Amino acid sequence: MINHLILLTEEQNLHVSDGKLISGHRKLAIESLGSVQCLSAASQWSQTALELLATQCPVVMARWDKQQKKWRTMSLTPKARYVNPTALWKICRLSPQRATQLASGLLWTKVCNQHQMLHAFDPRLADKPQLKENSFNRILRLEASYARFFWPRYFAALASDLFEREHRKPTHPINAALNYGYGFLYHAIEWQCLASGLDPTIGIIHKLRRSRPSLACDLIEPLRCTVELTVVRHLDDLKEPKRLAGHFAEMLEAPFSYRENKFKLRSIIRLMVESFVRSLDGKEAFQPFILHARDACI
Repeated sequence: MINHLILLTEEQNLHVSDGKLISGHRKLAIESLGSVQCLSAASQWSQTALELLATQCPVVMARWDKQQKKWRTMSLTPKARYVNPTALWKICRLSPQRATQLASGLLWTKVCNQHQMLHAFDPRLADKPQLKENSFNRILRLEASYARFFWPRYFAALASDLFEREHRKPTHPINAALNYGYGFLYHAIEWQCLASGLDPTIGIIHKLRRSRPSLACDLIEPLRCTVELTVVRHLDDLKEPKRLAGHFAEMLEAPFSYRENKFKLRSIIRLMVESFVRSLDGKEAFQPFILHARDACI
């Protein structure tokens, strides 16, 4: 059995005893760990624990920067264990046409998922916008224009007087909660990219930038709706960081429809990244996450 360990905001002292990672009252065999996500700024790690994890599984550590209102992350990965040179070569050698197809699919699915969520708020909502041609510039403009359509209606559904989405240094609790939740998704996608042998910094939509996991920023687009739904469902806990962290951790284990089956969101991320890897040569269609109407219910 493969375990995915998520460490939240409580203070913990992590060490190793008899080949097991000790975290509070939990004891997990090192060899059974498939990944570790640490979102606890107060955790203390022993040198032995870090050394053993460095040979076992990807570890993503994160800290919420209260001043910048954003996550600071670092990753610890087994040296060369998960490198997929074929996948890395393919993503770096993508033709402009194929890169455009993949990028367009991610952004178009994001727009469709946002529309599905708004339709759950208001069944009278008009049909989603039509895509007339497969032009990346056209889809970028569509994504930007639909964001201006989406956010006021999303905030209105939350009975909020907020009309603007704050991406950096958010001051409103809803915007801060959204950024906090997106951080959980970023980390899950980043370590899955690492586990699939991909370099998270090499993306197709977002340009290369130091310390930014551009590929994770690309692949998160269709999945953002899961964070937006989680915020809607837990409005009473927006000002309670520990409870909010718990809800987002539960979100990763919540079931959603994907490929006509039900999977945990964490498994969907894995399946979606694996689908992305297989689609790089154009022989298989990429299958991003599409929000089902049942899953969009509040």
